[in-house]
Amino acid sequence: MKKETINQAILKYLKQLNTTDWINNESYKFKFANFLQSNVDFEKQSDAEILSILLESQKIKYHKRQGIQFIQKSGRKSLSVYLKITDIQLFRKFNNSTFENIDWVNRSMSYTVLSAWLSSLFPNKIFPVPITELNETINYLFETDLVSFPKTGKNYISACQEFMRETEEILKNYPVEEIHLRNWNKYFQINSHLHIKQKTKFEKVDWIWLVQDFHLFVHRNILNLYNAKGKDKNPSLIDDFEPTVIEGKSKLAHHMRYERNSKLVRKIKEAAIKSNPMLNCDVCGFSFFEKYGVIGQGFIEAHHKNPLSKTKETKTTKKDIALVCSNCHRMIHKGISQKPDNLILSIDEIKKLLQE
Repeated sequence: MKKETINQAILKYLKQLNTTDWINNESYKFKFANFLQSNVDFEKQSDAEILSILLESQKIKYHKRQGIQFIQKSGRKSLSVYLKITDIQLFRKFNNSTFENIDWVNRSMSYTVLSAWLSSLFPNKIFPVPITELNETINYLFETDLVSFPKTGKNYISACQEFMRETEEILKNYPVEEIHLRNWNKYFQINSHLHIKQKTKFEKVDWIWLVQDFHLFVHRNILNLYNAKGKDKNPSLIDDFEPTVIEGKSKLAHHMRYERNSKLVRKIKEAAIKSNPMLNCDVCGFSFFEKYGVIGQGFIEAHHKNPLSKTKETKTTKKDIALVCSNCHRMIHKGISQKPDNLILSIDEIKKLLQE
């Protein structure tokens, strides 16, 4: 390891913390982890009780309207199923074993999200590795030649651990606690119902997520991997495809062509990707970029909220457009039998269906 590389990166990280909204924007994961630490007790609570608390953690808006979206979109078989009682049973086994010795084949979520759950519940045993490509940050910071470094899966999570531990020891030499705690404690005080105690210093759960936060900074702001491998700091949009399964002269096909070709839609998407490169669906929060990587970057579909019959009579504004994933878009247009005269569901109606 060449110390000046990681030390220089940490100095850039500290500047980011002090001069931008980085802490506010990334504080949700620290608050999420602290909520679990403050409310879950594997010694005293049943699997059902713990499952209820973990599911509750996904309903909390930890920063403005931001929850832990990447967990809610981690279901292996279905995006809506990301945590089950069988996962709690696996977590309980991990409490008395090691990550490598557990058979995780029946887990409900991806390995990266699994590491987020485990590290928040058992911070003394594992570091969070909630995104791929940390092999790139490790290679940069520690100047290794990790050609054979696992890129995904269980081995990827395991391989990152020793480097995350070393990162923690180095970060402890820098003044990072005060500026973070100043932000978090305000939130803990205002949201006393979450039963999170205010802090005067970092606990283990804070340190391990700080390590993740630092690697995320290197990933995004030094290596520019978050934005198409650094080729474009403002990632470009991918034009919507026109679904070939929709009959060419049908109302839905006509409606979707309108949405695709509108100049206003293009402007709305361009504004959205600048403020949120993940381009999350307005209905379910799904991100093509987060799920599929670079191939999904800049992709989202636009939905005109007004029925097609009104589009020529109503002036279209940005309030009339919702940015949605393909699944939600099709379900919005599919409608329900109770609405025979208007097959287009509203955004609130489709959200309600998801919640139910």
